[in-house]
Amino acid sequence: MKIGIICKEDNSHALWQAAKVTEWLKIKKIPCLYEDHIAAYMDKPKTKNVWTGADVMVVIGGDGTLLRAIRMSLPKEIPILGIHMGFLGFLTEVTEERAYEAIDAALKGECIRDERIMLEASLLRGKEEIIRQNVVNDVVLNKGALARIFDLEVWADSTFITCFRADGLIVSTPTGSTAYNLAANGPIIHPKVDSIILTPICPHVLSNRSIVLPVDQEVTLIVNPKKESGSVYLTLDGQKGMPLMMGDRVSVKCAKEKAIFLRLPDRDFFQVLRTKLKWQER
Repeated sequence: MKIGIICKEDNSHALWQAAKVTEWLKIKKIPCLYEDHIAAYMDKPKTKNVWTGADVMVVIGGDGTLLRAIRMSLPKEIPILGIHMGFLGFLTEVTEERAYEAIDAALKGECIRDERIMLEASLLRGKEEIIRQNVVNDVVLNKGALARIFDLEVWADSTFITCFRADGLIVSTPTGSTAYNLAANGPIIHPKVDSIILTPICPHVLSNRSIVLPVDQEVTLIVNPKKESGSVYLTLDGQKGMPLMMGDRVSVKCAKEKAIFLRLPDRDFFQVLRTKLKWQER
């Protein structure tokens, strides 16, 4: 088994932890691959094929680092073990104190494989496909610098849902329900409930609420071509963004690939919620 080591480039503590994990694996005679900036930090030769050659990815950092690792390793569905070094982080579940315990469990095959759906987003401009990308958390359409609302048509397959007047719209996976969707007062969805969540951001009509759709439906978002609404941006997993033109269509559907997370057997979804959201605290 080959272990891939991923960490945030500009986080000195994450780099230090990555070097410690690499040395620990070397002592156990486990081959590992790591990113170039980790090699530079350790003053060691670079390794090749970290995004395709690893059997398990150990990601040291926050949720953003983990999302990058999943995106870079597609289409190969490499299991991800996240070591938490971010601020909040719902995806990187393992604490630093339990890092070696978790990696050892992964090597022994004792971790739980937690498969999560991803969404495939496509931006269509006329007949041209501008971009196609998988996301783990969400697809977001929102305003640019000006804080004005805009009109957005929403369809599910061939069924018209509504035309939202809002600051934006979040199309989320169950995994992403605890990300931007939660901040916008959307519902928390258990990751085993395969679904697509639509949550408007600050809607003009207060009765516009989140809608949960079956995962086999394709959502189409159309920036209203009849109204001047200023700049609207498409953001994918909070990491890649691009301006939209009036009449652009964004198609969102369930992706063929899945994100696979590894977790310790004594950790479950509700334990993570209780810890991260500080439930039961006063």
